[in-house]
Amino acid sequence: MNQQNPQAPVAESITTQPRPFFKKKRFLIPASVLVLGIALGSCSGGTKQASDVSPTAPSSAAALSAASSAAPAPAAPAPASTPPTAAPAVGVPFSVKMSNGNIARITILSAVRAASVSTTTFATPAKNGSYLLLDVLWETESGKTSSNPFYFSAKDTNGRKADLDLFADNQLASGDVLPGDKARGFIAFDIAPGPSTVMIANTLMQESARIQIPG
Repeated sequence: MNQQNPQAPVAESITTQPRPFFKKKRFLIPASVLVLGIALGSCSGGTKQASDVSPTAPSSAAALSAASSAAPAPAAPAPASTPPTAAPAVGVPFSVKMSNGNIARITILSAVRAASVSTTTFATPAKNGSYLLLDVLWETESGKTSSNPFYFSAKDTNGRKADLDLFADNQLASGDVLPGDKARGFIAFDIAPGPSTVMIANTLMQESARIQIPG
């Protein structure tokens, strides 16, 4: 009888034993691809692209800046208006600054046309057809003032100066008018018919006020 080699089957079994599945080529390549894909995915998922980041804070600041610049500036308060001073008129008292802080209060009580202003022998006919006769009331508003017919002058609508008649009856007298006192008298001008302007001068013979006389 032939003797069998006890090691032969062992060698055959070792030679024919299948390789583990993770060592086979068909498993190695897909596994490598899978590991590489996971690694790339983890790297890309950890960071965001610049286009995905929303600039919230800069946009809000820009919006606030635009809104503040677009808002209209508050309007400056309008200056308080000063009511206009009424011009002197016949029958209405008005103030005249004489000098050194002294102020007279003058009222033209009436302004009429008269053919003659005197009953004395010095009366003369008016060169312009009639006289403008003013009834003047003089008072002192502040300080000390003096009335005087030479403080008054007149001109017609054409700017021609009128002649002052010094012989009118009851003419306004010259003299001091103390506070509380009054002086009253007439002033006559030989002036052309129509509206005229009467000027009142101060003690330095500078015009201080004027009044319009209707025609």
